[in-house]
Amino acid sequence: MSNVFEDLARRLRRTDLLLLRAVRRQRSRPAMRAKGQFWGSVITDDEVDALLRAHGEIDYPGGPDGLEEAVLASTALRDAPGGHFSRLREAFELDGDDSDLILMSLAPEISAGYGKIFAYLNDNLNQAYLTVDMATRVLRAGRRERLALQARLLPGGPLIRNRLLLLNPPDGMETHTSRRLHPAPRLVRWFLEEEELPSSVGFTPIDTSVEPFIPRPTRKRIEDLGDALRGPITVAVVGSTVGLREGVAQAIARHVDRKLARIDLERTKGYLDEPWDLIRELRLSGALPYVVNVDSAQEDPALRNQMVALGGALATLPYPVLVGGSDRKSISGLLGSDRASVTVHVGRTTLDERTEAWKVQLERMGWASAIAPEISERFYSVGGTTIPRVIERAHAEAGGKEPPLELIWAAARELSRPEFRGLAQHVIPQYQLDDLIITEKVKGQLIHLTHYLSEQENVYHRWGANKIRARGYGIKALFSGGPGTGKTMAAEVIAGALGLDLFRVDLSSVISRWVGETEKNLREIFDAAEGGTAVVLFDEADALFGSRGEVKQAQDRFANQEVSFLLQRLEVFEGCAILTTNLQENIDEAFLRRFGAVVEFPMPTPDMRRKLWEKAIPPYAPRGDDLDLGYLANQFILAGGAIVNSAINACVLASARREPVCMRHAVEAVAREMIKMGKQVNRVHFADYFEFVKDL
Repeated sequence: MSNVFEDLARRLRRTDLLLLRAVRRQRSRPAMRAKGQFWGSVITDDEVDALLRAHGEIDYPGGPDGLEEAVLASTALRDAPGGHFSRLREAFELDGDDSDLILMSLAPEISAGYGKIFAYLNDNLNQAYLTVDMATRVLRAGRRERLALQARLLPGGPLIRNRLLLLNPPDGMETHTSRRLHPAPRLVRWFLEEEELPSSVGFTPIDTSVEPFIPRPTRKRIEDLGDALRGPITVAVVGSTVGLREGVAQAIARHVDRKLARIDLERTKGYLDEPWDLIRELRLSGALPYVVNVDSAQEDPALRNQMVALGGALATLPYPVLVGGSDRKSISGLLGSDRASVTVHVGRTTLDERTEAWKVQLERMGWASAIAPEISERFYSVGGTTIPRVIERAHAEAGGKEPPLELIWAAARELSRPEFRGLAQHVIPQYQLDDLIITEKVKGQLIHLTHYLSEQENVYHRWGANKIRARGYGIKALFSGGPGTGKTMAAEVIAGALGLDLFRVDLSSVISRWVGETEKNLREIFDAAEGGTAVVLFDEADALFGSRGEVKQAQDRFANQEVSFLLQRLEVFEGCAILTTNLQENIDEAFLRRFGAVVEFPMPTPDMRRKLWEKAIPPYAPRGDDLDLGYLANQFILAGGAIVNSAINACVLASARREPVCMRHAVEAVAREMIKMGKQVNRVHFADYFEFVKDL
């Protein structure tokens, strides 16, 4: 830290000489000498006359004491190499005048005594700061030269545009010459801080000391770009997952031997309002920017203009700018056309690559690496910076010891979780296959689905099935059946068996009456799903995936576009998507061809309904002697969901009356459930128990 102060103090010697010269010039003016002890407090008649005659021109004869020669020689102090100030000059390509202006603005931040000198030169005790007029008078004697220097301090000048110096008050509040000129607070901190990339400024430094794990074709692409990545170019890093894209950004930063900073526009929206604040940070640090969470801004003109302005500011950097996103279209607003841009597609990692990466990280910690193949098969989207973060998280959760497999698995599941941003509900799987009361045929289909998802890495990558069917990865399954037949519960069972998260998307809430809004929501859902490892359940699919029809009015055409968009995304989706529908015949035939499995959940048989009633009544609920579950199962044809609702409601009725669960509670609960479903409650259904429900 002392070196920073010594460097600034040495360079400020030139500022001292400039101020001394300015003070002598001020004192040499006859009108100033006449004020005597009232200097800075009054403006005399003679001073006004002198200002009117000369308009502020200074005629200060050079003296024999060599001050002018000393000022001229002091440029060597200002331009000396090394230190923060020299780096600042190089980063912003500042000339001598720019450097002098910055040093003068920094002077009162270093020593309060400079404020008194500034007040003296401003001839105003209330102006103990640098003004535009004073700065130009210190550096220039002639009026024409001062005007040229004032132009450099307009909002479009390099010092003001790059937010190194700030003008106060804003435009239009005062004359330009009387405005205060002061350094940006961030610039002062940068001179005095040891840390080069403090996260407090709104972006996160990314460690590039370790070689990141990225797919071989992507690494080959970086090598092919070669020296082009060392110049002013914008690189769109698209595809795959968030962690893998960040790993590619790390690889590019290592390739050009620069630091890397992640700019998350969702968390640092201030940079959209003041894009040059970001440019200042990047130039000060020399770090490559990796911009993420770029809003496409198609619907908001103001946001679109902000994105374009930020892209234009980033295009002024003399080195690469990295922008990450799911595809190039989603980040096009930031790419712009101000300079050349290239695309680096991030593909999938292979099973062998992931296994090796996991082994390296596990062995680095001194942990057993035997779990590497299993975890690599299951978490196929993990890569880039994600694996080291999984290891760190599991290590912390285990209290600094080697964690058990369950902790590593949980950390991998959490860090590979898709970011749906409110478009999907996270469901923690709680059921196992034995909890499902379904036919053996359906149970066998679910077991096959689970095996397909758990073994596909081995079959496609080790056994070479990807050469036979390149787009066969992942699975799309359709679960059809009436409400409450176990479709959603089956999806939970599959996710739980695989050790993955389950996300439920209610498609009825995704559909919008605004043109293009439904497609936007669906695109965000699929982009998020492809960026993580999870089972995605599209509930109420027939709300959107209905049959395409003939275009008879404008809305039919847009509805068909939404269906076509879904067809395209389903075809290329490489994750696990489960769609549920109450009526399979409502599903377009073109969709059915794209499903790897179609599972129909029938209504439960009487024996299955008896088992459902047994499971649905809580184990500690007191049961009355007349409770006949066999009668309930045979008499009322209900789905599993309706039986669970009826059983819980029967318990509520019994508990409220402080009685054990009896038939009167059960039939009343069944009647309420039937009324809710729009069915009639009559003597045919309830027979001898109709007296309990006739008044409902």
